[in-house]
Amino acid sequence: MDVYHKVLVKLYEVTGGKDSQTVDFKDLVKNEGFLGNYSDIFDMLSSQGWIADTTKPNYVSITHWGVSEAKKSVIGAPDPAIAIQKDIDRLVNQSKGFVNVIEEFAADNSAKKFSEIEKTLEDLKTTISKLKNTVH
Repeated sequence: MDVYHKVLVKLYEVTGGKDSQTVDFKDLVKNEGFLGNYSDIFDMLSSQGWIADTTKPNYVSITHWGVSEAKKSVIGAPDPAIAIQKDIDRLVNQSKGFVNVIEEFAADNSAKKFSEIEKTLEDLKTTISKLKNTVH
């Protein structure tokens, strides 16, 4: 999730998704650790129609478009545990497939079967590399 969506989701949480609630946006951005980017964040969210200015300086309200976008962002954010488990399941299935391809090669040691071994091994390496980057 990018910075803009993180701030938008935080605004959504703080307002409870109510467009009648106003929030000190500068303070919210500061508390999220992005004060140096306040102007860019404000401009982006405002230009997208996700926030609306109020008469009070630095105070904004979330718009119904902002609520909709925040909900999409929250729903679209994958649960890291689920993503890791999917990669683990993929690795298990690919490993079983790798054994099958080797057994097929034992029965028919043609160049075509050997290239299937190489391709399956590359797929395994890719999945392992992806897991390595997510498991620390």
